[in-house]
Amino acid sequence: MKKLGLALGSGGARGYAHIGTIKALQENNLEPDVITGSSIGALIGVLYSYHGSAEKVEEIMLDSHWRDALQMTGISKGGVLSAEKVQKFFNNFVEGVNLEDLPVPVGVVATDFHSAESVLITEGDAASAMQASAAFPFFIEPLKTDERVLWDGGLSTQVPVKAARDMGATRVVGVNLNKSFGNSVSYEDSNPYVIGRRAIECLQYHMTKTDMQEADISISPDLSSTKFLGFGTLVRKDEGKEIIEKGYDEAKRIINKIK
Repeated sequence: MKKLGLALGSGGARGYAHIGTIKALQENNLEPDVITGSSIGALIGVLYSYHGSAEKVEEIMLDSHWRDALQMTGISKGGVLSAEKVQKFFNNFVEGVNLEDLPVPVGVVATDFHSAESVLITEGDAASAMQASAAFPFFIEPLKTDERVLWDGGLSTQVPVKAARDMGATRVVGVNLNKSFGNSVSYEDSNPYVIGRRAIECLQYHMTKTDMQEADISISPDLSSTKFLGFGTLVRKDEGKEIIEKGYDEAKRIINKIK
């Protein structure tokens, strides 16, 4: 039996485009049988499976007070946001559910701190898994278990296409948040922060290209004008809605290929 997999990529604030993609799929009765997500993709994937509605996920992402989450903790060795408090914030949206109990199976991708291996999480507390996958270095503390220290899934896998196949998907739609690497940044006018961000974007761009080679269908909205760092930095509703619309439009453009 054929199974449709939806692999939601990493990319910080650009991940709002995932909501538009899911909205387009829902409108065309293309419900995924399996969802995998890395970083922001993991958050959107879990929220969608739990609530069953792209509109509900949009409401959560646009109306939640992300800045409150950023202020909930002090500085720790692992990041300015503690694992415990980020988990508590995420748990407000999923009410203590375990991944294995979600209506649509969701695989959350994180990265092993010690081995750099990509780790696929399919069981256990959903909020903890989301926190691990979104634990970008210096910002969110990694998840510590008895066996591993887990942090941002995007450090090892930008778009978890292979993970979707490992979960049984026979046809995988990959959502690429890093389609382009524009030439809009002037080196002469850059400061160390801009240069560092540019370096990470370069790595993301090439990692994503490699991951997307495994996808059967690619949804790649043009999000070059959106900064990648931090979904919490995106607080204005008009910005969020614009990115959601870009994901929706691109998914609609190729919807017949998916069908």
